[in-house]
Amino acid sequence: MKKHRPRTSGSFLLRHLLLLTFLAITAYPLLWMVLAAFRLEGDAQLHPLALPAPWTWQNFAQVCRNGSFGDAYLNSLMLCSGSVLLSIALAAPAAFAFAQCRFRGRHALFMLFLLGMMIPVHVTLIPLNRLLGSGALNLKGSLWALVGPYVGFALPITMLILRGAFAALPRDLLDAGRIDGCSTWGIFRHIAMPIARPALATVVIFNFLTMWNEFAFALTLLGPGQTTIPLALSQFKGEHDVQITLVSAALSLVVVPLLIVYVFAQKHIIRGLTAGAVKE
Repeated sequence: MKKHRPRTSGSFLLRHLLLLTFLAITAYPLLWMVLAAFRLEGDAQLHPLALPAPWTWQNFAQVCRNGSFGDAYLNSLMLCSGSVLLSIALAAPAAFAFAQCRFRGRHALFMLFLLGMMIPVHVTLIPLNRLLGSGALNLKGSLWALVGPYVGFALPITMLILRGAFAALPRDLLDAGRIDGCSTWGIFRHIAMPIARPALATVVIFNFLTMWNEFAFALTLLGPGQTTIPLALSQFKGEHDVQITLVSAALSLVVVPLLIVYVFAQKHIIRGLTAGAVKE
């Protein structure tokens, strides 16, 4: 018998060359930002494409000494974590009901929830400004003013992803739980939620990043004594110029936790987004 030796395909090399080129193009801004964080401002202005000369940590020290940046970091962490958990607590039971429970009008009601994804979020900025102002709920100026909008805008995409994950659960597994005496709540809590961990990881990361980077609502609804990460970053911009090295140092501190999360949760993101991609 003739043995076929594996050959290196030209299309294989071309595909990987294109991928490496795309990686270099997309990774270069991040690399430039990190290098700029270790440079002096004058050096960054005169030689923007050169390596740091000399290397310095003073930009990170100056950012950490900025009290508003530390407060903004803590505010964003508490606000985003709490809003993400609340959105999952509200969306997960509803998504399970839409996926596994049979009741009249469930498809129409689910589509009604999804209509929230078709509304541009910034269209609601002026109505929310009036609703949360002193003439109504009187929440404007505090972090509580952002919880409602953040949770409300996260519900449609959260329900969409979780419903797909719950709809893909094996029917035999759910029936086995009912035979063992589990109620609908017990099946949701002890069977559906553990199996749907990839989808949960997806919605946690997606919603957390969206809330972490949100600027317009925080600028409009927060008071002078409250700030979040995007607002704190804008403080490093002067009236006539931008302090490149300070902004790069601040962004480097902000991006590091997000990169760590992505590295460890990448497979969960892919599995979660493809969960439920089969016909019911």
